[in-house]
Amino acid sequence: MTSTHKAWRLHAHNDLRFDDVETPRPASDGVVVRIEAGMVLSYTGKVLSGSVPYSLPPMPFVPGTNAIARVVAAGENVTHVRNGDRVFLSPHLRGDVPDRDPPQILIGLTAMATTPEALALQTRWRDGVFAEIAHWPAACVTPLANLDDKPATELIGLAKLIVPFGGLQRSGLRGGHTIIINGATGYFGSGAVMLAVAMGAGRVVAVGRKQAALEQLRDAFGPRVVPAAVTGDAASDLPIIRRAAGGAADVALDLLGAAKSTSTTLSTLRALRRGGRMVLMGSAEAPLELSFREMLANDWEVVGQFMYDRTAPGQLAALAAEGLLDLRKINVATFKLADFRRAVDAAAMMQSLDLTAVVP
Repeated sequence: MTSTHKAWRLHAHNDLRFDDVETPRPASDGVVVRIEAGMVLSYTGKVLSGSVPYSLPPMPFVPGTNAIARVVAAGENVTHVRNGDRVFLSPHLRGDVPDRDPPQILIGLTAMATTPEALALQTRWRDGVFAEIAHWPAACVTPLANLDDKPATELIGLAKLIVPFGGLQRSGLRGGHTIIINGATGYFGSGAVMLAVAMGAGRVVAVGRKQAALEQLRDAFGPRVVPAAVTGDAASDLPIIRRAAGGAADVALDLLGAAKSTSTTLSTLRALRRGGRMVLMGSAEAPLELSFREMLANDWEVVGQFMYDRTAPGQLAALAAEGLLDLRKINVATFKLADFRRAVDAAAMMQSLDLTAVVP
């Protein structure tokens, strides 16, 4: 391991530099890894410019959330990975305290609250994955068993899928269920469609505005995917979704991004059978107006889900290792680490099954 390595660091908004930085030794609860591929979020440019209201780590810091990597050195208290292991890096770090509401951060991106505890956690683990080397909390490092034969540029697809995987797990999706994915042609929504098929859904109703994009999902993942092209008009959208669901669905996952209306979210809810559950993971800007009478009469559940359980990355990787999830269906565009600025521009243009990654 060299004494220094290259890393992109944000020194101030719009002041991104490709620095030579000292390579750290692992903390007792940390792991030093060599990055093989790092995912670039579509809104990375907005993060770097400060145009999204995130609680960024103290500057300078290395941005970047998820990656595929190799362990270079593990701390003395780390027992689940060792040197040479290929691993998945998750950014979702929770404070290790006996509290129902522990401090939480997304490494290399934002703190989830500005409490002293969350900010202290963020200060300690501020640096993300857009570097040759990263120092990561062991609690967020998952070994990728039986996947050594896959290229990192394929495995990075796990980073696109892990968020919707958390939502699907929360939905209670079971084999043979009919599930509705609202926002199906989006970055995470397309991943949810892919995963629902892999997890055994009997019918996956893909809800979105673009008919051609919905048909591409059906072509990619087979006849269990049923497109439901909607317009935003509740009176016409509900029968479209119900017809695609074969009458009614068991569960639903809403991943609609930055929507100014919740019309299709409500139509998705109303297409559930009695006792159905809808999980919200989208980012609609408008409030969701629920009818008490409808909710009670239909025994519906509406739940929010942030990210995923600690064990989810390993469970997701197992789907790929067992051949149930073909990560080659994801369209990965790669850029050298030195070309990170170009990667940020490309990520902003992603659609559906696209993914942008930086590699050494």
